[in-house]
Amino acid sequence: MTTPLPEPAAGDRNIGAGAAGLLPLAFAAFMVLHGLVHVIGFTAPWGIYAMRGVGYSTAILNGSIDIGDAASRALGLVWLAVSVAFVAVAVMLWRHHPLARRATVAVLLFSLVLCAIRLPGAVAGLGIDVVLLALLAVASDRLILRPNT
Repeated sequence: MTTPLPEPAAGDRNIGAGAAGLLPLAFAAFMVLHGLVHVIGFTAPWGIYAMRGVGYSTAILNGSIDIGDAASRALGLVWLAVSVAFVAVAVMLWRHHPLARRATVAVLLFSLVLCAIRLPGAVAGLGIDVVLLALLAVASDRLILRPNT
């Protein structure tokens, strides 16, 4: 015998709430895409993939410091870890984990720092991080569903 699910209260939002319910899923999908772009920060120093017109450099902080190949590869591993973190945060958002909001902000801030370190090459990522953090500050209740408690 199954017990019926309780009806949501008038103020509750859920996945079936039409277009408003799709916004958090779209946000989670965008987080996955942004995380996948972070893989570029890993592949370039490791010589796995090179983009046309973009040369590999061991310089950081807008070319002011040369960290060498070994440190650049280590930093590439950090880029890969952040890529995985973005996917993990997207899963948290999709699953309505109670810590999804904090984890999203933490990963975006970490990404922002990484992009700032790799300027000017990561200027687009820096801009995306700033926009996503601003969106969370203004409309986080629309972008992140809270679990039904």
